[in-house]
Amino acid sequence: MYTIIDEPILVGAIFSSGKVIPRFFIWNRRKYQVEEVTYFWRSKIGVAQILHFAVASYGSVYEISYNLKTSNWHLEKVYVE
Repeated sequence: MYTIIDEPILVGAIFSSGKVIPRFFIWNRRKYQVEEVTYFWRSKIGVAQILHFAVASYGSVYEISYNLKTSNWHLEKVYVE
């Protein structure tokens, strides 16, 4: 089961050799370490390419996204058991 969040977030990421690797994100004034990127995919909204990441942190999985056109990060969903 998941909860839709749909909120902007701050993300610390590594940009290297054409790849983006999120390391942590800040949501509701709390820092979440990215323990693992469990899945990655791309989509488009109009002309903007969106990078999607499913990341594991503190026993939960979060779906975050990065808009390549605007350079904005977003928390899309939180998956819970």
